[in-house]
Amino acid sequence: MSQEDDPLISIITVNWNGKKYLDELFNSLSGLNYPEEKLQIIMVDNNSTDSSIAFVEKKFPDIEIIPLKENLGYAGGNNEGLRRARGRYIALINNDCIADPDWLCEMLSIFKNSSDDAKIGAVGPKVVFYRPYIPVQIISGSQRSTGKNRSRKDLRRLGVRISEARVVGSGRDKDLRSVKNGWRSAEIKYIEGFYPPETDGKERIFQWTQGDAVMAVPVFNSGKPTTLELKVSSDISSNSMKIVVGEEILNEIKIGKRSKKIKLTIPMGAYDYCRDIINSCGIKINRSFYSRDRGYMSFDAGQYNCVEEIFALSGSSFMMDRKMLEDTGYFDRYFFTYYEDIDLFWRARLRGWKHFFTPNALIRHHHCGSGQEWSYSFTYHVLLNRLLMIYKCGWLSVFLRSQAAFAAAKAIHTIFYLGQLIRGRKIRRIDIGIRFKIFFKLFYLLPAFMGKRIKIRSGKKISDRQIKEWFRDFK
Repeated sequence: MSQEDDPLISIITVNWNGKKYLDELFNSLSGLNYPEEKLQIIMVDNNSTDSSIAFVEKKFPDIEIIPLKENLGYAGGNNEGLRRARGRYIALINNDCIADPDWLCEMLSIFKNSSDDAKIGAVGPKVVFYRPYIPVQIISGSQRSTGKNRSRKDLRRLGVRISEARVVGSGRDKDLRSVKNGWRSAEIKYIEGFYPPETDGKERIFQWTQGDAVMAVPVFNSGKPTTLELKVSSDISSNSMKIVVGEEILNEIKIGKRSKKIKLTIPMGAYDYCRDIINSCGIKINRSFYSRDRGYMSFDAGQYNCVEEIFALSGSSFMMDRKMLEDTGYFDRYFFTYYEDIDLFWRARLRGWKHFFTPNALIRHHHCGSGQEWSYSFTYHVLLNRLLMIYKCGWLSVFLRSQAAFAAAKAIHTIFYLGQLIRGRKIRRIDIGIRFKIFFKLFYLLPAFMGKRIKIRSGKKISDRQIKEWFRDFK
């Protein structure tokens, strides 16, 4: 492919108070293996208050900046960038990402090597978490709980209780951050063999292992050993625990019901075991229309190393054909954030467009760098936008079934919450109030969205049967 054949590509990033990420982002874009004169890079600023605009104007004067007077979210912000974009292809990238040098040309190659009638609308990269991680294995005895000192018997097989895990001594001690429901680590990931997070009487977060388990510890500085600190205890009076990296036992201790604080050093020699953890290799949808990132929270072992067609792509990064946008339309601005990407891809599929994933394009991502997972805003937009997406794009019966399931879930969660309060257990459930708010809000949103539904459904070029083939239950 000669340089004369290289089309103009517009790259858009939406920023809201993300100044701390912009230096790495734009440095990575300046290092792309693509002719600089064939790139248009746009930053849409959602009314930031952290001097993001001034920083970019000074350090990256070639970046086109669109300053907005209000925060329009991911959807509205990207729409403003799309109106300014001049490229034949348009790539979106989150402000908390860094791009591999071949990110752009690898996605472009899928478009350029396809036939004219392939109708490829979008291509997405492999997205991994920002840092490399060391797999740390926790090996312990496991015993079924007797239920003593509990309000009801817990019949799970419990191994080790872990809390307050953090990496220390690397300049990143703030990764152990105080939040309303206790302490949590911003970087350590619980990969395999853990029960879901729980809270104690003081609303501190902990997790039980199911026996042997694997946690992933980030490497902040490849030139220094990593120090890991955590609290451990057992459900039984005497238990054993080993902490293993590779074939080396880093710690072997006896633990009991009383919490024990341990501190251990992971030597630099163990960095040979470092691996990337997948954030997204595209999006899959289940039969209840919930989305999930393919490969999320699994170590990258080459299991997604093939180019393949998928239903949708992660909004953190992908490239679109301008023709698809002209045919399908932009993001639904009302969605603000979350599910706006899947809504777009579903609408495009109904018009006959296809979407592909390529593992040869790579993005590193600070997951939720500009937002907090399961915060009030996150929960509200995820629950509401999913229902609106189904209403706009889906067949009528599936929306009625989804709406009925949402109403039933609202009742079940509320009854459970009240039951826990009666038992004297106060649990943090911000979703209860959100579910009621959404339930009543839909009474006027559905009529308001009727015009969008009619336009999308009447303009579809493929059958709902072909769409249904993409929906499979999660394993």
